[in-house]
Amino acid sequence: MEVVIPLAMLAIGLIIGFFVARYMYTKEGAVKANQAAEQAIKELLAQQSQHHIFQVKQSIEAIEKQCNALKQGVSEYEELLEATDSDAVPTVPFFGEHTTAYLRNNLKGAEKSKPNANSDTQPRDFANQSSGLFVGNTEPSAAEKK
Repeated sequence: MEVVIPLAMLAIGLIIGFFVARYMYTKEGAVKANQAAEQAIKELLAQQSQHHIFQVKQSIEAIEKQCNALKQGVSEYEELLEATDSDAVPTVPFFGEHTTAYLRNNLKGAEKSKPNANSDTQPRDFANQSSGLFVGNTEPSAAEKK
């Protein structure tokens, strides 16, 4: 019996040692796995942040180009306003002068070619002979038939 008790204690020690070693090994493996996962996440975040910074820089450059174009347009508009204010601008615009001359010439010609209206003559529909809409028709019109 003296041999059985130490052998039983040895078996119990081996079983307990196995579980303790397994726990310690998995603990170290989990720590290493966690560290590797953290490192991978850090690298991924670094890549994403670099990509984001690149996109932001491109957006800023595009906005700067639009601002420069807008500034140039405003300065050109101001120059046009200053040039218009400083120059002696005629009261009638350029096309107005041509239009006025054209109308003046054509109105004189239209007055000459306009026939004199005679009050002695009646309009064609009221002449002695019937013509146009006022012809004395006894048949009802298409609108009256409906």
